[in-house]
Amino acid sequence: MMDPKGGQPDAWPRITIITPTRNAADYVATAIESVRRQRYPNLEHIVLDNRSSDDTLARIARFPGVRVISESDRGSHDAMNKGIRLTSGEIIGFLNADDIYIDGLLHEVGLIFADDPSIDVVVARTVVFQEDAQGRRELLVARDHERNEGFWLPEHTFGVPGFNGRFFHRRVFERIGNFSDGYDIAADRHFLLRALLAGLKARHISGNVGLCYRSHAGSATFNPQRRQTYTIGREHIRMAEEFLFSLQADRAQRRIFRAWYVFESTKFALRGIAAGRSGEAARVLGRLMMRVPLWPVWLLHGFILRRAVRRGERQSKGLPLPVEEG
Repeated sequence: MMDPKGGQPDAWPRITIITPTRNAADYVATAIESVRRQRYPNLEHIVLDNRSSDDTLARIARFPGVRVISESDRGSHDAMNKGIRLTSGEIIGFLNADDIYIDGLLHEVGLIFADDPSIDVVVARTVVFQEDAQGRRELLVARDHERNEGFWLPEHTFGVPGFNGRFFHRRVFERIGNFSDGYDIAADRHFLLRALLAGLKARHISGNVGLCYRSHAGSATFNPQRRQTYTIGREHIRMAEEFLFSLQADRAQRRIFRAWYVFESTKFALRGIAAGRSGEAARVLGRLMMRVPLWPVWLLHGFILRRAVRRGERQSKGLPLPVEEG
């Protein structure tokens, strides 16, 4: 593999990290510090702040090399789309204000892109952790994302593909577009599914580096209370239906999308019935039975795929969790 480390900073591909924030004062400094600790020689970090009313901007101001744009947006994916338009980087990554990069990750990413300019996406391992009041961190789940170089359709549907552990050549956005404004929470999964169907060239990082997601009450997706369960469920059902009837998907891919649509619809309906949302549950089941008459067969197929994805998570070794700085 070519190693540009002996050359000038511009011998490395320029990487831009985009971070959307809103009232993230508790975590944003740790996220930015994890970028700074990478010591990557050709780096741009853009923070898109949605008019935070806490001390977020003051915390970011401690890092003079970070470019900050504070203006109203329609959510994190809208902010990420703005960041894509502003970036000067050849390679683009996304870091939430509560995420943490493991030291050395960006060097691995830069080396892979420098060695093979035809690579579209580099995929790193991810973990989810939680932190107690004393700052002790506990690993909750680890994901290697190594099947098919990180572009394995069952994981993108039945699992958690770890979007923020992925780094994209900017031509990817020119080819397939930015994040859809039709999904509030799952637009990153929608983007990855479009990327997979487009046949992008991916490379998985085998080293012990990656991204750490923090599970906490304020997280939209990794919160213990699962506050967004119904919103995410509705988006997954609509997304599965969209890709099931997509002209881009081949026959084998449609089988997976059909199983995912049935699995998500059934799961949503059962949760709705248990929570007293019988009207919505009935509508979802009625549409499911109309669109997929043999839905019990596809539900079984969905359980088999979900089990395969979960088995891979259980076998993952995880990453070394960083200790709290300072």
